[in-house]
Amino acid sequence: MTLLDIYYRAFKGYRKQTADNTGCEKDRRALAESNVDEDRLQATKYLCKIEEDWIQAIEEGLVFVEKAVGEERQFIRTNGEVVPIEKVRKISKDSVEHLAKHSDMITHVPEEEDDLLVPDKLYMVEKLSDYAVYENRFLYMMLCYIKAFIEYRLEKIENLRRKYVGDMEISKEVVTKKRTLKIKAAVYEERTDNPFPLPDEKSAKQVQRIKDCQSIINALLNTDLMMQVAKAPMIKPPIVKTNVLKMNNNFKRALALYDYIASYKGQGFDYEEVVFNYAPFNEKIADEIAEAANLTCFLAYKTGNDIESILEAEYEAEERRLKDEEEQKLIQRIKRLKKRALESNKTMEEYMVLLEERNRQLEKDGEELVSLRQEVVALNEKIDEINREKEELNRQVDLLRETVEEKEREIVELNQKYIEDMAAIKDEHIREIAELNEEHDGEIAQIKADFADELAETIEEHETRVAELTDQIDDLNATLEQTVSDFEEKNVELDRQLNDLDAARQRVIDECAVKIQQAEEGFNKDIEKLEKTQRIELKKLRDENALIRGELDGIRAQQGKLTPSSDYTSRDRFIELEEEYMAYHRFFKTQWEFTKKEIRKTILWTKQEKKDKKKK
Repeated sequence: MTLLDIYYRAFKGYRKQTADNTGCEKDRRALAESNVDEDRLQATKYLCKIEEDWIQAIEEGLVFVEKAVGEERQFIRTNGEVVPIEKVRKISKDSVEHLAKHSDMITHVPEEEDDLLVPDKLYMVEKLSDYAVYENRFLYMMLCYIKAFIEYRLEKIENLRRKYVGDMEISKEVVTKKRTLKIKAAVYEERTDNPFPLPDEKSAKQVQRIKDCQSIINALLNTDLMMQVAKAPMIKPPIVKTNVLKMNNNFKRALALYDYIASYKGQGFDYEEVVFNYAPFNEKIADEIAEAANLTCFLAYKTGNDIESILEAEYEAEERRLKDEEEQKLIQRIKRLKKRALESNKTMEEYMVLLEERNRQLEKDGEELVSLRQEVVALNEKIDEINREKEELNRQVDLLRETVEEKEREIVELNQKYIEDMAAIKDEHIREIAELNEEHDGEIAQIKADFADELAETIEEHETRVAELTDQIDDLNATLEQTVSDFEEKNVELDRQLNDLDAARQRVIDECAVKIQQAEEGFNKDIEKLEKTQRIELKKLRDENALIRGELDGIRAQQGKLTPSSDYTSRDRFIELEEEYMAYHRFFKTQWEFTKKEIRKTILWTKQEKKDKKKK
């Protein structure tokens, strides 16, 4: 029987003594109804929310740890010594190899060739199994670490689940004609062994899983292998990743579990404080507390008047009176039994046997009645517990509903803030792009306009030149025609001159054709030169634009903005990004050449100044 059962039975007995007394009931009612607003009773418990990840990781990892322990890895330790031939029990391959290297141990040569060659000493080898390999020592260290990891968290979780804080204050005042009673009481109790935690099936199952993992670890530590490894010095981090730890699946998963546990920084659980408020008191609680207050008042009154001896005498007198009444009742019952025995025409012995049978039957019925009453009490307690759980679940549902509503409001606010921030960033990005486009579009338009003007002027000059050459050709043709018409009237003697003129005409035509061709070639070269100049200028502008964009993206990255100034995911945009990188690379190389020259100048100038100072 627990202390709670003993106190409960004692309180029930006390209540039974005062239940039928009118004065006690009047005092209890007066105390229960006094200063109800100042009564306070709060009970605080804690609801643990254990995180699932570390429990699952340990459960999954322990499967491979068990397999790794089951492998019982070992190496053969060889101990050897040179002993006299008389003590040699068994010769091995190592003994022969050692003898071949140390022929000085053969001091007696056989007299005949057929005799055996017997050395004076021989190398004896003893091979022992050693389980203290690095991998087994790692398993032992890891199991000890996980054991401490679990014990630390399990202790805190159990203390929270079993923690109970009770805080009660009452202030009563009853004033009658002959009595003034004031009671002020404060009860504060805190304990971590409360056997009635908050009903939470999930956390109870998780605690059981943790305890199961703890049992597995203790069982592994108590295996013969781990007990042998425990005798060797424990390894310390960092862990050397041997081939076994890297290649063997069981040891590899065990190492992964160790890395996870070693890097785990959180507590592994969270808790929620649940407060039960029982103020104002209901009728039953108020009556029971008033009963306890009356008992306290009686103890103070008894001690203050020093009337314990008087009360003890009255108590003994009352006990004797009750005992005498019981004896008289027993005598009357015996008389009635005798009378009934005589009336039933049975002897006293037969009547007693019948009474015993009747008593046994009544005792049996009484036991059944007691069991039924206990079942009724248990069912009532279960109903009360279910009602409390229902109230607690309703409270938790309300809290969760409020939490969900609050989280929904936060989500709406965060979504709105995200939309506003993204809109602002997008507007800023568009504005920057527009400014850059306007700036570069203006420069490009100006260059195009200048190039168009130069091209128009060049074309106009070449057209004028062609027109002049055409006019010259026309003049020459007119002169030629006039000369032919003049010389046609002459005689054949002028044919030679005419032939000469034809030759001159043909020569002039060839020269004109050559000049026209040269003029066209020069015009084409000028056009190509202008186009090349335009391409160079456009490439230079593109390089400058790429350099500006690269500097802009670098500044944005330096300020923590991971979003670039433009979207480079498409093929054309990525080619532009690559051009930006090449332009910035060329710019860096050029600037580095200038910087090196300045550094050389500075160094040479410093050296020259030092020489001048030394000369002075």
